[in-house]
Amino acid sequence: MVHPAIITLGVQFSEFIISGGIARCSAMLYAFKKVIADYVTPPGTSIQRNLTSYLGKQIDYLTTTRHLAETMKSAIRQLKSEISNISLDKSDEDTKTHLLHWIDTFIKEKIVSADDSIVATALKFIKTDDVILTFGRSAAVELLLLEAKNLNYKFKVIVCDARPKLEGKILVQNLVNAGISCSYVLVNSLGAVMPKVTKLILGASALLSNGALLSRTGTAIAAMMAHDAHVPVIVLAELIKFSELVQLDSFVWNEIVLPSVLTPPSNDANSKPPILKDWRDIPDLKLLNLHYDITPASFISMVISEHGCIPSSSVLSIIGMVKAEEEKNLKKLII
Repeated sequence: MVHPAIITLGVQFSEFIISGGIARCSAMLYAFKKVIADYVTPPGTSIQRNLTSYLGKQIDYLTTTRHLAETMKSAIRQLKSEISNISLDKSDEDTKTHLLHWIDTFIKEKIVSADDSIVATALKFIKTDDVILTFGRSAAVELLLLEAKNLNYKFKVIVCDARPKLEGKILVQNLVNAGISCSYVLVNSLGAVMPKVTKLILGASALLSNGALLSRTGTAIAAMMAHDAHVPVIVLAELIKFSELVQLDSFVWNEIVLPSVLTPPSNDANSKPPILKDWRDIPDLKLLNLHYDITPASFISMVISEHGCIPSSSVLSIIGMVKAEEEKNLKKLII
C-alpha cells in the first residue's frame, strides 16, 4: 500500500511542482517521516526487517512518477543502511524515534550545513565588480548570490535561460527583489554577453565519476562558451550529488519530458499559430525534449562542495574517501 503522503508527492514530482535535486530530496525525506510515523509492523516480523520492504514500495511508486534524482538515491541508500544497522532489541517506537531523528540530522548535515559551507567557500571567489553568469535556477547559486548581497559585495548577475521551463525568471525575480543588479538573456544571446562575464557559476543535478556535470539542458552550451572565452566555470554541488556513474553524452541516459511543452498554445487570437502546432500530423517528425545535458570535465574549472574546492576529475576520489569514512564510523558503532 502506498502512503497518501507519497501519492501527493508523486503528483508534485510528475507535474514539476517540486523540481531540483535538493528540493525533491528534502520533500521525499519529509514524506518518509510521515510514512515511518504511521507505520505499523505486521504480526510475525520486526520493524527492522519489514520497514525496508515497505519503504521500497513507496520508492517504486515515486520512480513511476519521475526518475529519482541522484540526491534522492543517495538519501535512500543511507536510510536503508541505517535501518539495517538498528538493533533487533529496540522497540518499534524507539526505532521510529531514532529514524525520524536520523532524517532530521541528514537534512541538516547533508543539505542545510552543506549549502552553508559551499556558500562560505564560494564567497571567496567573488570579487568587486564581478559580472557573474549563471544558467537557469540553482538553489545553491541563489543562496550564494543572496548571501553575497547581504555582505555588501558589489557585483552584477546575468541569468541565462532556455525554453521550455524558463526557470531563470524566478531567479531573476528573487535577485532583483534583494536589490541585485541583473540582466536576463536567452541561451541564443550568450555570445553577445560573454565578453562582459568574469565567471560562470553553475548548479548541478549530479557530478559523475568521470568528472562530467549532469544538469539542465543548456548548461553544457553555457560552459562550452565560457571555456572558449577563457571564463572560469565554477560548479556548486553537495556531496550527495556525487555519483559513481559514468556518462559521456546526453543520449546514453536522459529524462524525456513531454514534447507538448515545446509547443505552448497561443493566448492571442490575432497572433499566428505556432509553427509546430500540427507536428503530430507529420509522419516523419518527432519532438525530443531532453531534461538534462552533459558538460565534459574539460569545461569545468573547479567544483565547490562542503569538502572545499576540488577539480572535477577528483569526484571518484571524494566518493571513495566518503565511503571509507562511513565504513569507519559503522565499525565504531558495531564495536
